[in-house]
Amino acid sequence: MNLLSCSNCWFNGLQYGPLGLSAGYCAEHRVVLRQADWTTCPRHMRKDLAFDSAVRANRAHRIAYRADRVQLVIPNGGTPTEFTSPEPSALREDPVGDAVADFGELDSKIESLAQLNSIPGARAEIAILSLGRGYVRRCVERKGHWTSGLHLLWWARRRMTSVPVVSIADFRLQTAASMDRQAELAQWSIMMLRLCFISDVARHARSDDLSRLASLQEEAAEATVVPSVTRLVKWARSRGAVAFDRALPQKRYVALARQLHRD
Repeated sequence: MNLLSCSNCWFNGLQYGPLGLSAGYCAEHRVVLRQADWTTCPRHMRKDLAFDSAVRANRAHRIAYRADRVQLVIPNGGTPTEFTSPEPSALREDPVGDAVADFGELDSKIESLAQLNSIPGARAEIAILSLGRGYVRRCVERKGHWTSGLHLLWWARRRMTSVPVVSIADFRLQTAASMDRQAELAQWSIMMLRLCFISDVARHARSDDLSRLASLQEEAAEATVVPSVTRLVKWARSRGAVAFDRALPQKRYVALARQLHRD
């Protein structure tokens, strides 16, 4: 996987590393990505990076890829029409693909994310976390409130200490590692994606108590230098969840949720 490609972008909720459908979907350009490992665009935001690093990478990316369209990763390589498709009907045969294809239609982004939250499995969670990062960022830029992602944040907290369920059907690619190791790396990467989303929202919170969680992903990475689900779960239970609950106790979450409902 090319880290600069559509398969590693926030706005493609259908793929992450070797996981996902064989085709992706760009929520920005609203096209099916038939060869997502080979395409990119200037809006590209890297999934594997924390917020500030992803923003810096995007600035550099915009210099190399100026045309606001899906294009080949090789600069000036053109845009072969066979690499994208404007019609997402094929995605609708899959429940995750169907929800992702609806994302942004008729101002239904949060509804689509809620729909994804009701779908079990690793692929639905990848879609929530990927698209959720862009959703919260845009809400903050427009309204200035981190609380737009409150429910997404709480969903991430509820999953923080659990190991994602990954099956062979969740993989779009196979690597040289054993299948057991591939599954563990996939689980670890999804758990880190959860922490990345939490850190993003905490960064947006600024002076709020939640801002103390902005370094959560970095702390987890330091605690598990060699990717290990066992170590990451142990850290999440002993450190991560404790820090989260101090920054955003359930009582405060409920109060904020009620306020948002009234607003």
